[in-house]
Amino acid sequence: MTKDHRHPILVLYGSQTGTAEEVCERVVMQSRGSNFSCSCMALDDYNIEDLVNAEVAVFVCSTTGQGEPPDNMKKFWRFIMRKNLPPTCLADLKFGVLGLGDSSYAKYNFVAKKLCRRLENLGADPLLKLGLADDQHDWGPDAVVDPWVTEMWQKLINLHPVDEQYTSPLGSSLPPPGFNVKMENGNSSLVIRDQLFVNGNGMKQTYNRKHPFLAPVKSNTRVTSVDHFQETRLISFDVSAVSEELAYEPGDVVMIQPSNVKADVEEFLSALPFAADTPMVFEATTDCDFSIAIPKPVTLRELAKNYLDFMSVPRRSFFQLLAHVSSDELEKEKLTEFGSPEGTEERYDYANRPRRTILEVLQDFHKTTREISLERIFDIFPIIRPRAFSIASSPSKHKGELHVLVAVVKYKTRLSHPRKGLCSNWLSTLKPLTQVPIWIKRGGIRFSRNAPCIMVGPGTGIAPFRSAAHERSSSYSQAATVVFFGCRGKAADYYFEEEWKTLPVKFFAAFSRDQEEKVYVQHNIKENAVELWNLIKHKNACVFVAGNSKNMPDDVKSAFLDIFQAQGNMTSEEAQYFYEELQRNKRYQQETWS
Repeated sequence: MTKDHRHPILVLYGSQTGTAEEVCERVVMQSRGSNFSCSCMALDDYNIEDLVNAEVAVFVCSTTGQGEPPDNMKKFWRFIMRKNLPPTCLADLKFGVLGLGDSSYAKYNFVAKKLCRRLENLGADPLLKLGLADDQHDWGPDAVVDPWVTEMWQKLINLHPVDEQYTSPLGSSLPPPGFNVKMENGNSSLVIRDQLFVNGNGMKQTYNRKHPFLAPVKSNTRVTSVDHFQETRLISFDVSAVSEELAYEPGDVVMIQPSNVKADVEEFLSALPFAADTPMVFEATTDCDFSIAIPKPVTLRELAKNYLDFMSVPRRSFFQLLAHVSSDELEKEKLTEFGSPEGTEERYDYANRPRRTILEVLQDFHKTTREISLERIFDIFPIIRPRAFSIASSPSKHKGELHVLVAVVKYKTRLSHPRKGLCSNWLSTLKPLTQVPIWIKRGGIRFSRNAPCIMVGPGTGIAPFRSAAHERSSSYSQAATVVFFGCRGKAADYYFEEEWKTLPVKFFAAFSRDQEEKVYVQHNIKENAVELWNLIKHKNACVFVAGNSKNMPDDVKSAFLDIFQAQGNMTSEEAQYFYEELQRNKRYQQETWS
C-alpha cells in the first residue's frame, strides 16, 4: 500500500440546516489532487479523543436557539467543555473556526466564538482569525465564507508549500472529479430513493436524516383566503404508526427532505446532454468525502428529482467550476468574472438580487451546459438539503398526527418568471397518502409547564404557539398563557381563528392592513404593558418570540424594553441588563428565520 504523504486536515461541521456541511464539501473538493488530505464529518461522528493527535482542524458551526450547539455537535460540545481537560492537551493542533449565524439573534454566532476561545484555552494555535458569517449581510454568508476559506488555504500553503506533483487548492486548474460513473445494462434493477428510505419491519428505531420516516400526508389545506396573495397551507402527516419513535414536544421542529417538482425536473433534464433514464452507478473516488449515499444504480431523472438543488441561487463556486468546464470564449470569460472576487458585485446583480436559479444560469450559458460531464454532476450542483419547520400540532390534542404551517414562497423579481421556494411549493402540491421523508429535531425554544407564557408569533410564527397552547390546555396548566398574533387582515390570513376562541388563552390579534394606520404585534404588546410587566416581574413569566427575522424581533424587543423602563422605573441601561438577564435564564427565547 502506498503511503499518503499529504498533510491531513480535519474538516468538522455542526449545523442544523446543512449550510455548514455545504461549506465543508467545498473545502474537500478544493483539496482534491493537492498536497492536503481532508476528512470531513459531523462533529459528533468524530472520535474527539483523536483530536490530541491532529495536525490541523477546521471547524464550521452554527448556533441554534438561545446560544446552543446544533444536534450533530452536542456530544463534542459536552466533551470539549469539560473542566478537567489539561490546558495544554491541544498544544500540537492548528485550527480555524468559521461561524455561520444570523445577527438578528441575540446569541449571534455564540457557539463559534465560545469554541474558538475554548480551543485556545486548551493550547491550540489559531491558524487564522475567527470567521463570523451573517445571513443578514447584503451578500449573505458568502461575504465572509469565501474570503475566509481562501485565507485558510493561503495559511496552509505557507505552512506546507505545494510541490510540482500536486495541484494547489487555490490554483487555476480543475480539481479531479469526485466520482467515476459506469453505465449499467438495461437489465439492472433500479434502486430509487423511496426504496432506500425504508421504514423498517416494525422494530423500534430512531429516525434521522439517513433513516427518515416516510410519513403519509393526511390532509393539505389552504388556510388563507383564495383572493389573498399569500398561499399558506396547514399540512397534516399521519405518524400514528410511529408515535413513540417520532415523539415531540411543543417547540420542536420537523425536518422535511423535499424534492423538485416535475415541471422543473423536465426543464433541467432538457438542458443537459444526457439520457434521463439510463441506469448508472456513481462510485466515489478515494479523494472524495461525500455526505449522502447515492442509490446504485440511479438515473439522472431520479437525481434531478430528489438530490440536485438546481432551483437554488448559485454560489461563487458554481461559476468557478462552470468556467473550468467551458470552452466557449464568451461564456467562459463571463463565468470567470462571476467566479472571481473582483466580480462579486456583478455576480450579485446577475444572480442574487433577482434570485436567478442555477437552472436559469444553465439556460443562459447553454453552450457550457452541454459540456458538463456526469463525473462532475455532484461537484457542480449542490445537494437538496432538508428544511426545518416548527411543529404546529400538540402531541396530546392531535394524537398520531404532526402538523406544519407552510407559507408557500412565491414572489416577483425583475425576471419574467416568479421565484418559488423549492420545499414550500413542492409541499403545496402533495396529495393525501403521498409519503414524505421526515424526522424530528429538538427546537430552539422550550416552554415552561408551570410559569406563565407570553407568546409573540406573527404570521407562520404562530405555529409553535398553537402547539404549546393546545398542550397547556390538555395538561390543565393553571399558569396564564398570553398570545400575540399578527397578520395582514382578519379575512385574509387569520390563522386558527376559531381555535383561539376555544382555548384558555388571552389572545391579541393585530391586523396591519384592516385600517388606515398599520397595527403590529409590538403595538398590542405596549398597550398591555401593565399586565405583561406584572407577569414577568412578579410571576416569573417567560417570553417567546417566533417568526420572520427581518425587523420583527428587534421591534418586539424594543417594545419590551419600553415596558421595562416605564413599568419598572429603569434607565435604558438597566432595562437592557434586565432583558439580558431574562435571556440568560431562558425566560426570553426566540426562534426566527429569514
